[in-house]
Amino acid sequence: MANKSTTQMTKAELLELINDKNTIIADLNAKIDDLEGMAVASTAKPIDADVSRLISTMNARIKVLEEKLQE
Repeated sequence: MANKSTTQMTKAELLELINDKNTIIADLNAKIDDLEGMAVASTAKPIDADVSRLISTMNARIKVLEEKLQE
């Protein structure tokens, strides 16, 4: 179909365009369903800034201790 505006299309052309768009939407919805089926349910909880800083500090301390053990 040439690039016509929707006001220049016949009823049949409009219906064909609608059917094409509905097919695209159905395909995308099927892909979304497939991706949601592949997704792993996450049990992780978001952390706040204080907990994040605490974890970073603890990781740094662990790294220093590991380096000392390797010496």
